[in-house]
Amino acid sequence: MADDIFREVDEDLRAERLRALARRYVVAAVAVVAVICAGVGGWQYHAWRARQADRAWAATYFAALRAAGSSSITPGETAPLTPQQKDALTRLATLDQGSAPVGLRTMARLERASLLASSGDVKAALGLWDQVQADDGADPLLRGLADLLWVQHQIDAGDPATLRSRLATLDGAGKPWRALAVECEALLDLRQGHDADARRRFAQISASSDAPEGLRARAGGLLQTMNGAGL
Repeated sequence: MADDIFREVDEDLRAERLRALARRYVVAAVAVVAVICAGVGGWQYHAWRARQADRAWAATYFAALRAAGSSSITPGETAPLTPQQKDALTRLATLDQGSAPVGLRTMARLERASLLASSGDVKAALGLWDQVQADDGADPLLRGLADLLWVQHQIDAGDPATLRSRLATLDGAGKPWRALAVECEALLDLRQGHDADARRRFAQISASSDAPEGLRARAGGLLQTMNGAGL
């Protein structure tokens, strides 16, 4: 009988220890779950705030685009900015501040450069294209476009060696802006009196299946002009 009593007491003690251990584990599990829930909630709140901020930046960008398109300027010509376009410049400039997404910031710089160039302020536009080209976080396609535009707007008066060094990074096989870069090189050839090189490059563009149709037609037309002029 004494053995039975001791066994019952021992079992009761083990059960009590198990209950105490279970309570400790339950408390710890509840604490872990609470921490996880708090972390998830904080992350969701942060993500929500980030989405709200991105929507606000996007709204600013598209409102600026609508204002920027308030008047039409013929390509190659310049005209003073309208009040709406000046407002667009101000709006677009705000995307260079704060935490605007990289893609929107890049597009805003390109749009600002386009507006400034169309108003005759090429120097300011060149600075913005340089910023895009030097931005390691920007899309490589847009960086190449900025480089190309930087060259195109100086094709008549810029330093040929500097322009050619920029074009050399764009005219490689498979490069997205290759055909336009080769056209710029041909125009530089004409400017420097290298008629044979210009002819070769225009012929290359005209025969290229990768070049846009309009660019091929332009190259063919320039070849005909050179033939007619005896160049």
